[in-house]
Amino acid sequence: MIDESDKDPLQSAIARLDAMTRRQVELLRRMGQLVSEKDSKDATIRRQTDEIRAMRQALELTRRQLMVTEAAGISQWELDVGAGRVAMGTRWDEMLGGERIAGGWNLLDLEKRVHPDDVPAVRAALKKALREPDGRYMVEHRIASADGWIWLESVGTITERDERGAPLRITGFNTDVTARRTMHAEVEQARRQAEASNRAKSEFLANVSHEVRTPLNAVMGLTRLLHQSPLNPQQRQYIELIDRSSTSLLALLNDILDLSKIEAGKLVFEQIRFDLARWIREAVALHTPAAEAKGLHIGVDIADGVPRKLEGDPGRLRQIISNLVSNAVKFTDRGRVMVTVRVAPNQVDLSRDQLRLLVAVRDTGVGISEEKQQQIFEAFTQADTSTTRRFGGTGLGLAICARLVAMMGGVIHVVSRPHEGSTFRFTAVFSQAEDGLNVQTEPMLLEPAPTPSLDVLLAEDHAVNELLMRHLLAQMGHEVTVARDGEEAVRRWQSREFDLVLMDVQMPILSGFDATARIRALEAARPRARRTPIVALTAHAMAGDRDKCLAAGMDAYVSKPVSPVQLAQAVREALEATGHPARDMLPAGDLGFAIGRQIETPEPAASTMPAPVQMPPSLPMTLPTSTPWSGMFDMSQAIDADAFLQNMGGDLGAVHEVVVVMRADMAERGREIQLAASARNHELVAEHAHTLKGALSSIAAHRAANAAAAVQTALGNRNRDWVTVQEVVAALLREMERVDAALVQLA
Repeated sequence: MIDESDKDPLQSAIARLDAMTRRQVELLRRMGQLVSEKDSKDATIRRQTDEIRAMRQALELTRRQLMVTEAAGISQWELDVGAGRVAMGTRWDEMLGGERIAGGWNLLDLEKRVHPDDVPAVRAALKKALREPDGRYMVEHRIASADGWIWLESVGTITERDERGAPLRITGFNTDVTARRTMHAEVEQARRQAEASNRAKSEFLANVSHEVRTPLNAVMGLTRLLHQSPLNPQQRQYIELIDRSSTSLLALLNDILDLSKIEAGKLVFEQIRFDLARWIREAVALHTPAAEAKGLHIGVDIADGVPRKLEGDPGRLRQIISNLVSNAVKFTDRGRVMVTVRVAPNQVDLSRDQLRLLVAVRDTGVGISEEKQQQIFEAFTQADTSTTRRFGGTGLGLAICARLVAMMGGVIHVVSRPHEGSTFRFTAVFSQAEDGLNVQTEPMLLEPAPTPSLDVLLAEDHAVNELLMRHLLAQMGHEVTVARDGEEAVRRWQSREFDLVLMDVQMPILSGFDATARIRALEAARPRARRTPIVALTAHAMAGDRDKCLAAGMDAYVSKPVSPVQLAQAVREALEATGHPARDMLPAGDLGFAIGRQIETPEPAASTMPAPVQMPPSLPMTLPTSTPWSGMFDMSQAIDADAFLQNMGGDLGAVHEVVVVMRADMAERGREIQLAASARNHELVAEHAHTLKGALSSIAAHRAANAAAAVQTALGNRNRDWVTVQEVVAALLREMERVDAALVQLA
């Protein structure tokens, strides 16, 4: 039992113990709080340390970026919108080559340095940035520097707005893009020069076509006329050589023009319905005589599954096949040449109305070595390039074939071994034509065939071409009325109803295009029983010429030199296009005249010869006594009389007719070209010089033709020197006097 006296100290001790326990608990609680606070502060310190480290890294990255920006020639700027001042980076002063302006630039002073032409664009870009929500500023402009105008690309954005969203600051950078703009300007100039060069090339080829085809027309036409006249065997052999040579020259000219049009991207493909079998057999039939002359068998095998009715460009298909067959015949001495046509096995990438054909041309000829098989499809490349090669050619045919095949959605390749023959295979994609196509089952034959007699209006201002066309049309049994300019053609058309009009497109007073337009307008105003068929005659054969003629209201197109086959095809096309009744009387195939066949030509009646034109005693002209051009031409012979007579096929009546027309034409043109040169009317001088050059060449007045060409050259100079132009015109007039004197002797 505890004494009461001992109870108070015990309770006191217990109380003290409880108090100590509570203090310890409080100390432990406080210690926990301190530890927690310490951990929190440590975490904060670590976070702040990481943030400081990240900020240092960002600042370092920004510093490096600023270094790169400075090195790249980029200048930062910041616009204080309210104050209207622009703070510029250090690179800015280097750009302008001036001293640094403390406190930045005044916006108005800065604008004064902008090129006046670019100020509207700068103002518009700034207004757009301040007005649009995205606040983007972007513009290129010129600004004045110590070295002249430099180009800047200025880009920025709004970086600070007030509580209402109004822009306070725009920050951005300027980049010197002078070098880039200069490069772009040089590229653009190079592009324009290239386009100008392509245009000049096209114009040059058009002029070459015109100038070459015009005399070639005379050569080929007169050769055929001579071949129909009485000749001894040696003369006939010479004429055949001339015909073959001129045909080869025409083929070369066509190949060069085709290749140029393909390279220029101006070769247009027709989309017409055609009979596949007929066109392929026609292409092969062109080379059948040459194959049979060598004892070769030549044939065509068209599979039963190949549709006969297709839509595409049959002319280009025939061009490819004709070229391949021509090569096969040329390079094969014995055996056979076979053309096969099949439906290609791969049709998966075509639409439902399309069809891919596989055409093969096989021969048993000399073959091609493996290393040459890929090169032969390149322009001006041949398998045999030695000087002793047996076979001629330019190496253009297969190059053109490869390009045409590619444009028709196909590929071409060759399988061959030397002395074992060759097989050329190509594919081409066509559309399957709908029913209703008039199928022609027989191939067109290159034999004379009877034709209906047509009343033809010939609009032709060139004397030699007029003569040839009249003879050609007379041989076909047509009646011919001649108009020597477009205006006369319209008048004659109004005076009576013609079955056909052959319209030269390049004529004085009124061009063939304008004359056709006038005829079509008159037809619309006063409808006749039927539309008059009009065939365009042109010495040009460039891309777009056919479309231009058809768009002008013409119904068919034929380029010079005009062969009988070409003319007959054009006549048929025009008659069919206009629904002329004579179309039903035309033979099924192309009309043509095989060389070597005698065709009786009626002698022209005496009344068809025009009356002589009184030639002035002298062309009125004032010539300088001595010019730099005085010794340019050899004046020893004004006209090559033998060549002139030969060009006219030995027909003295035709020579007399041309002499009369030529003397009158020279008298008039001589006066007009001199007046035009005095008035510095370069277009009129060029027109007369161009016409005279062709006419003088046709009568073998080569020196005078060269003088006319010199006038064209002098006029073609961009910095035209009229003193020089008048000198070459005077030289031309002097030569024309000599030609006139020679023509008097020939008359």
